Amino acid sequence: MSVELPDPKAVAREEAERISKNRDAYLKWPLERVLADSPFTDREQLLAGLDAFHRERMAKIPSAQKYPEAKAWVDHTLAVEREVKQLAGLSDRDMAMLRSMGDYCRFRGFARVAPAAEKCRVAYVPESDHGRIHFKNVDDPNTHWKPEGKPTNRFLDRNQTLWSDGVGSGLHMDDEPAEIFPLPVRNMYRHYCDDVPSSVEFLTRYSPFWGSGNMLLHDSKKRSVAIEKCSHNFIEVFYPGPDGVSHISGMTCRDPKSPQGRYQRKQRQKYLKLFGLNDENCADNTFWNFCEQLEVKLAASLQALSKPAKLDDLIRIFTRPWPEGLNKSGARIHPKQTLTSWTLISYFLLPDKGIMHRWQRGPLPECKFPDKPEVFTF
Repeated sequence: MSVELPDPKAVAREEAERISKNRDAYLKWPLERVLADSPFTDREQLLAGLDAFHRERMAKIPSAQKYPEAKAWVDHTLAVEREVKQLAGLSDRDMAMLRSMGDYCRFRGFARVAPAAEKCRVAYVPESDHGRIHFKNVDDPNTHWKPEGKPTNRFLDRNQTLWSDGVGSGLHMDDEPAEIFPLPVRNMYRHYCDDVPSSVEFLTRYSPFWGSGNMLLHDSKKRSVAIEKCSHNFIEVFYPGPDGVSHISGMTCRDPKSPQGRYQRKQRQKYLKLFGLNDENCADNTFWNFCEQLEVKLAASLQALSKPAKLDDLIRIFTRPWPEGLNKSGARIHPKQTLTSWTLISYFLLPDKGIMHRWQRGPLPECKFPDKPEVFTF
């Protein structure tokens, strides 16, 4: 299949502009976050390993026979890499930081990284008093929070046939897969797929190239699917029940007995043993237990919805403070927790009406959650 890829120079120019506007966000804060969470990590040793890993992954070209769509995307990725480096004035180490920090720490760094902030929730309801509804809580530490301007999400097109969204879901330590070249799989599938079935096939076939995040997909025929992908080595696909409702949560596996669920628990235990964290109530176990509580809360709340669902009920679930709802406001769940999690943005898309409702917190230091949403049309 011949597919027209984006112009690498245009892609690089946009990325270079984003980096230039806030270099610290891309080149300083990620390292600071790792080192803050890993007080015993040797900075120079970490960076030397990162440099070597990035060189190796950029040279490890996937097989064109096994992955026929990959060749054009390898060429595109390498071209973007060269252009971004030149346009933004980046060093080899800067590029390694930009592209490979997360994967290096998971695959080879074995840094003593404390629990990350728990990440996000997404849900899709095909039938409601407002038609289809796609909604998400964007959760993150508020350390560098600044309110966003007018939304420019790429799914703000009511005529598209395929919608997707994601949440963070990673591991401290993940077994390194055979394929480490940074193929942009989360962008690639959009060029080959226009519905849920074809997307699931593509994302499953390219499973080794992506992880550390769950995805929710739905299409114009009201088909939906939840994909859990905390590891590059596993993929779990969950189809909805008769009500057609799908959801994903950050940093958890809804079925702990699935292959990925068992793997997640094994890797967590491996991490705890490696660093002598034997206390059942340690920060790491407390973090994972909290992630599971949020998933249980979301699943139960969606199951209890009326048929058809009511928009007001969904808004309450996502915007009311925890534990009544899923809105987090920086509560510290463990004395040794280094970063706290905040629901920074809640948004509801109504594709059948072309409307987006968005709640986002105000600027620091108050970081206040609004009483009423902003309303945008698309």
